[in-house]
Amino acid sequence: MSVNRNKEILLSLGLTSEASIQTYSSHVRDREDVGVLIDTASGIVFLDRSDHLEISYYEAMEEGAYWGGVDRETALKKYALDDYRRFEQFKDYFADKDLLDVGCGTGGFLDYAKPVCKKVAGVEPQEGVRKGLESLGYEMYRVPEDIPQNSFDVITLFHTLEHLIEPLEVLENLKQALRPGGVLIVEVPHARDALFALDTFKNFSLWGEHMILHTQESLRKFLSVTGFNEIEVFGHQRYSMANHLGWLACGLPGGQKLFAANGGGESEMEVQYKDLLISNDKTDTIMAIARV
Repeated sequence: MSVNRNKEILLSLGLTSEASIQTYSSHVRDREDVGVLIDTASGIVFLDRSDHLEISYYEAMEEGAYWGGVDRETALKKYALDDYRRFEQFKDYFADKDLLDVGCGTGGFLDYAKPVCKKVAGVEPQEGVRKGLESLGYEMYRVPEDIPQNSFDVITLFHTLEHLIEPLEVLENLKQALRPGGVLIVEVPHARDALFALDTFKNFSLWGEHMILHTQESLRKFLSVTGFNEIEVFGHQRYSMANHLGWLACGLPGGQKLFAANGGGESEMEVQYKDLLISNDKTDTIMAIARV
């Protein structure tokens, strides 16, 4: 019988119940032997097993697996918009501070943050990527358990929490790694993303590496039970209206290129559309800022 820590954790926190759990999908995009469940009361989405992944899976991952290339420059170009957006969005929290980025990948965000911080460091289990960043002079850790206590002022997790088999343990480790008054910044995909109403998007998005897709309520609960305080949780829309038009019209990603004239940037129409998604709790992303 397969192990499902996702369900165990959610049940233990009172975020789901046996009576409200239903099958959401019989499979994920990359594996036929991993299904997906949904709690119909809360909207939380989670895999029906957790024993298909271990830390060794990420450690042994071929460099470039996520960005379709073998060099760091390819990765930096692919993620530049998000890396810079995160830098601009949160720089007031980490300027002149010691910053740690957990699940830092090839370090694009660290590149932006380094000039304004006292110190930057990363956590990355992928051995090749980690060694590459070490060769560039970055202080690196393999896993969160390796981080010294009381060593950072700000810790960021950008699309990392949902990959963790034991997320509560990791959050507790990160709390210990923060100095008194330190800040944790979290960004995760949203279980209530408006596009989940489309089967094409659902089949594309459900992934064997995403253990739990959070709601604002579940993300807040994860942080509060691990000892964080002053928790602020809010929606953020990463993808444009043009991207949504692509899914609606073609059932495919990349609409931001096909329908660029119909949304993007800071046009009034784009801002209004994103505000509508935020007000209806239907964004593709949720974020949290919390303190110790």
